[in-house]
Amino acid sequence: MMNVSAKKLHSCNYRAYSRNKEEAPIKYADLNTENYHDGKMCNISESGMYFESGNNSLRRGSEVCIKMVDSADIHSPEACDGYRAEVMWCRKISENKTDPSYGVGVRFMLNICDQCGKTVPYTEIQRTDDFLFLCPTCFQRLKSLPDGKLKGTLENYLMGNVI
Repeated sequence: MMNVSAKKLHSCNYRAYSRNKEEAPIKYADLNTENYHDGKMCNISESGMYFESGNNSLRRGSEVCIKMVDSADIHSPEACDGYRAEVMWCRKISENKTDPSYGVGVRFMLNICDQCGKTVPYTEIQRTDDFLFLCPTCFQRLKSLPDGKLKGTLENYLMGNVI
């Protein structure tokens, strides 16, 4: 039988950010390799992701690169094309010996500024209303521009909408 404090612990959600249930195919690889494996993202938040992998167990603390296979299908505001993340945990979720599968929880580590290309901790990256991901310096520069043609042209360029 569970005591009262254990019941409280299990009933509380201690996450900093809420999870968005979004399923999408992903590819992931150990950092600095091009050996990508297929996976399926099951949920995502501003700080991390839960995905399921095939028969590849990942070591806690290892760094992985995650690429969205088709990010157009992802509607959450946190979505972007790629992530660098730290594996927080990895557990076997299937006992099928010929085709085991694993559940993996990762915490996002770094993101790249869409304007200057600087690598920034995920917690510091700023997102514009048009889903540009900018370092704090570039975000402030863009924000300080007056609304108008110059600002609109710069935003379109950064989004890749150059005509």
